[in-house]
Amino acid sequence: MRVFFAALGLCCAAMSPAVGQTLQESLAMVYRGNPTLLGEQANQRAVTENSAQARSGWRPTVSVNMDANYQQGPYTSAFALGTFTSNYAEGYVSAKQTLYSFGHVANQVRAADARSRAEGETLRLTESQVFTSAISAYMDVLRDRYVRDVRQADLEMLTRQVRLITSRYTLGGAPGEQVTRTDVEQAETRRRSAEVSLAQVRATLAASEANFRAVIGVEPGQLAMPDGLPGLPPSIELAVREAVAANPQLAQMREVKSATEADIDTARSQWGPQIQAQGLFGTVGPASPFRGHEYAEEIGGTVSLVQPLYNGDLYNSQIRQARDKDEQARQKLEQARRAALQDVVTNWRAVENGQQAIAASQAEVRSGETTLKGYQVEYGYGLRSTTDVLYADQNLRAAQVDLATSRHDTIVAEAKLLASIGRLQARDLLPGIQHYDSATMLQRARTRGWEPLQAPIAALDRAGW
Repeated sequence: MRVFFAALGLCCAAMSPAVGQTLQESLAMVYRGNPTLLGEQANQRAVTENSAQARSGWRPTVSVNMDANYQQGPYTSAFALGTFTSNYAEGYVSAKQTLYSFGHVANQVRAADARSRAEGETLRLTESQVFTSAISAYMDVLRDRYVRDVRQADLEMLTRQVRLITSRYTLGGAPGEQVTRTDVEQAETRRRSAEVSLAQVRATLAASEANFRAVIGVEPGQLAMPDGLPGLPPSIELAVREAVAANPQLAQMREVKSATEADIDTARSQWGPQIQAQGLFGTVGPASPFRGHEYAEEIGGTVSLVQPLYNGDLYNSQIRQARDKDEQARQKLEQARRAALQDVVTNWRAVENGQQAIAASQAEVRSGETTLKGYQVEYGYGLRSTTDVLYADQNLRAAQVDLATSRHDTIVAEAKLLASIGRLQARDLLPGIQHYDSATMLQRARTRGWEPLQAPIAALDRAGW
């Protein structure tokens, strides 16, 4: 695979700089500054907070409350019994702790953790999509610059050919060297067509450079032709196995399926008993006038058990709904598996075909260059017609454009193949820079706000699930 690109680099050395901005450098710029990728990283951190929020159900809630009340009024509307007075102020600290939720909190935590991991896979998917776009943008500019140079060389050659034919038509010459007005018009038509083609490719190049700036964030300088992308598997069988194990979208749907399974258990757990303990400590006394020595301590504690019996079929409906959502997730998982396998096969064949097309185009370019040079020499001796020279030139330019297109399409197909097997990631393409670690972010969220009682209560709550 690398042999084709090495030979292609030699073939294009006249039109491509030896040293320039490499593909890896461009991908590093994308990884550090692409807004789509950075935004998804922020979203991943936000989603992991759901794991911390779910764990709050195992932790106590503590609040400080202060109340003051003064009220005076009649006992009856006739004032028969005089008036009453309500005059008190209190301040207390209350704490509430869930002791057992019949697995409700435990299953909420399972679902939140699974969705947090799914978001980590979504970030991997976004990363591979951004890298694919960056590689495509990089190769678009390389291809269009090469085609522009081909069209420019074509126009210059045709301009010289028109001058030569016009001169021979004007001056005449030996019968074997004479040309007709038709030859002149034919050459002039090809020259005008070359002008149109050059203008078109310049417009295409301008669009490609604008896309390069949008995706990578800098102006495209002198770009270096890549030899290929690292990490391609040696066989399609291995590529398929890796896709099943590490395709980002497939991994994401696996985690979503785990979350919907936990949602079913969460809905079922609502039918179980809930045990909570609540305590209160404070002080209470007259509000007005304030007399500190008259305030007394206030202490209270409650342990409550709640067992749902009937709620208008709400919980049963939520269970049915969760099961249907789980079935939807199962079907999406199967769809993602099929799509991953399709992508592997499609892109593997595209890479193989691209390699063959590069080899064929290189041979065609070499043959076309030899043919055009020979026809031009023979034309000078009257052994070839104007049509022969123009046809040889047209074939050469078409082969050069095909070579540039095959080079572009093969690299892009490699990128898509790596994305489908989960290898188009920063850790694979940019080993020398610091990488964003979604697993670390999730672990931080899961351990924030930890309480000593959390471990035994969580273990009790998970029992039986």
